[in-house]
Amino acid sequence: MSVFPMLSGAGEDEPMPSHIYFDFFGTLVRYDPSILPRAFNAPLEFARRASTRVGQAEADALWTRAWDELDSAAHRSGRECSMLQIASRYWELLGSPTIGEGELARLAREYLAVWSAQVAPATGVRTCLQDLCADHVLSVVSNTHDAALVPRLLRELQLDTYFDRVFTSIELGWRKPHRQIFRMVLDAHGIAAQDADIRGPQAVGMRACYVGARERGREPVSLAQLPGVVRGA
Repeated sequence: MSVFPMLSGAGEDEPMPSHIYFDFFGTLVRYDPSILPRAFNAPLEFARRASTRVGQAEADALWTRAWDELDSAAHRSGRECSMLQIASRYWELLGSPTIGEGELARLAREYLAVWSAQVAPATGVRTCLQDLCADHVLSVVSNTHDAALVPRLLRELQLDTYFDRVFTSIELGWRKPHRQIFRMVLDAHGIAAQDADIRGPQAVGMRACYVGARERGREPVSLAQLPGVVRGA
């Protein structure tokens, strides 16, 4: 979802927003949200290095359980969990076997390397960003379990030069749609926002556009259409 501040003076004379905040996964890039391993099964290889008698099916089940436990808790509380915490919970579910120093960080790193290999730019993203960055400050606000992941992917996909800032849930401590993450993002740019009793970006007075696959009750705006929507064309 792409979001930008709702400025004062609503109506025909409402000024154009100066800052645009983009979601990353599903908006700027295409990706597979599945958490199970692909070409290289990092959780299974971790279990083998720890000398546990765990096959692929059990490793997959335990990895999914670790992920679901922490991700569900983060969703309920709004407080983000880290990739290292997920790896640590998986290790506990394996029975806390003896492992070498740095093995949990290695598991997290290897898993993310395989998972992120299939991430690709969304259709029309470069044209959209080139258009909007000419007269707006662009930033990314993304949920992620790893602080380095989104900046790395932006660099690898050569999209980083369009953005002023990258805000991640793991660094700010709150995940979308909790209103606190949006308050912190606006504070970082010195933008005032009015409170409202609705979810996500609108909860802090931000206008929001949905960019992504069509869903029931949500008609998306394409990246090709977004500059015109922002400018009221």
